[in-house]
Amino acid sequence: MTYRFIEHTADVGVEIEANTYEGVLAEGLLALTDILTEVEKVSLELELPVDLIAPSREDLLVEWLNELVYLFDSESVLLRRSAVRVGKEGDDWRLRATVGGERYDPGRHRIKTLIKAVTYHQLAVRSSTSGWQARVVFDI
Repeated sequence: MTYRFIEHTADVGVEIEANTYEGVLAEGLLALTDILTEVEKVSLELELPVDLIAPSREDLLVEWLNELVYLFDSESVLLRRSAVRVGKEGDDWRLRATVGGERYDPGRHRIKTLIKAVTYHQLAVRSSTSGWQARVVFDI
């Protein structure tokens, strides 16, 4: 599993590769935190549940990352770990996860870049014989 930042005018683009779709979501959490601050300085002091429904895997990826942005904006939570389960429910996809991290501490966490939202611009999610790939753009 891996992510890498890609060139994008005025925003931050990320390409993610993982063995599973759930791995893409977990790597997306790490990429988001890496945009915000230094991931290695985020401790595992709290856990929070996340439960989301979306009509497609692409929509679910955006909803997931926007929920993580919301947790930082509203609760000052920086995240470092996730246990994610995704399944089909009727016509929709459902995500149930537990995320782990800690509250933002300005004495320990240097904010690198604030994220406004996750966009649909250049959004891509696809499976291949080697696993899953995704591309997502963060509005900063």
